[in-house]
Amino acid sequence: MIRAGACLSLTGRFAPFGTQAANGLRLWAAEAGAELVVVDDESEPTVLEARLPELAANVDLLFGPYSTILARAAAAFAQRRGLLLFNHGGSGGRLNIPGCVVNILTPADRYASPFVAHLAKSCSGRLFTYCEIGQFGRQVTAGAGRDARAVAIAIDQLDFDAPPDGEWDLLSAGVYEDDVAVVNRARALPNPPRLVCSVAAGVASFADDVDNAEGVFGVGQWTPGAVGVVEAGMDEREFLRVWEERFGGVPDYPGVQAYAAGVIAAAAGPGPHWDTVAALDLTTVFGRFRIDAAIGEQTGHTAVLTRWRDGRSLIAR
Repeated sequence: MIRAGACLSLTGRFAPFGTQAANGLRLWAAEAGAELVVVDDESEPTVLEARLPELAANVDLLFGPYSTILARAAAAFAQRRGLLLFNHGGSGGRLNIPGCVVNILTPADRYASPFVAHLAKSCSGRLFTYCEIGQFGRQVTAGAGRDARAVAIAIDQLDFDAPPDGEWDLLSAGVYEDDVAVVNRARALPNPPRLVCSVAAGVASFADDVDNAEGVFGVGQWTPGAVGVVEAGMDEREFLRVWEERFGGVPDYPGVQAYAAGVIAAAAGPGPHWDTVAALDLTTVFGRFRIDAAIGEQTGHTAVLTRWRDGRSLIAR
């Protein structure tokens, strides 16, 4: 029997997402007949670093934590020990380590690409970005700048003390609570943005936490209906049915991407090595998996653009 392990945030600030990820891995383990050990990292890098060695010493497959800051700590540990780490929870910040880190997610600097493409079609002239703290947000906004300049959209950082006049659009990228606050603050301005996109808006709870979700775009790793034919693991209909039966409700992306990480690890065969993983090109319920073996970056998966309409988050067409 395969013995798999993960340090995940079951308590602390990342607990809502870490718990989803743990549930995703539990679904995979039940389907694959694997034994799964989940250790609480308490949302703290120091706790993660203290608990990873014993966990890693007793498992055949090692899955990473949720959040970029914790994923960086896990990646550094795996690199020091010469281990293969399946990273399903961090998309930004020095995580491309070929031979060591198997990245499941679209990189942070490509998160905003579908929103910028939408702006290009709607003839947007000015995009402002906002990021409170964190390398993830900085990478999202840096990627937005690259994409915007490529299609002749002017881009700048939003200053709430000197907000723009005329017509403008907003991209907010940060931790969930900060993103919600930024959306509320921006839409309350005397001259609010024409269009708003927020990383937080890709999460189902956004509509409950923001003043008004209507019309807000979200960018994220997954949403129901985003994937067609599935080649490995459960398809979307079956996955959502099993999830609802076991945990209730509909999963957010952390649960889906963690499940996909298990499917991908299993597809690489027993005791997977970098070469066998890098040779994979397949589609799970999460989307396409394909990595650039030379640099360790995920190239097959793409971010999904959604928009809130009548209390529902729908794929933006």
